Amino acid sequence: MINHTIQCEVVEVRTESGVCPGTARTRQGETYTFGARTPDTPGICVNAFNALQPMSLAMRLTDKMSWEKKETFDVTCPHGVVIYRISRLKKAPESAEGA
Repeated sequence: MINHTIQCEVVEVRTESGVCPGTARTRQGETYTFGARTPDTPGICVNAFNALQPMSLAMRLTDKMSWEKKETFDVTCPHGVVIYRISRLKKAPESAEGA
């Protein structure tokens, strides 16, 4: 079964201060890794995670979706304040040594 790791990066915070006013206090440049568990350091807003989860799950379980035209997807949080970019982390091919 395919099980990619997904990287999620905050590419824009649409506030004057550059900090999301929500409880997670998200800042541009923060990155999260999505795998089998939700990220906890730094914490991600639960509303944003719920918006990101469907696409990130699909990306985790496929190499490429039939409608996929690019390698990354931008998702805006439900409040319209933070824009996240998600992408698959490519793993280096495993060598045949020791096999």
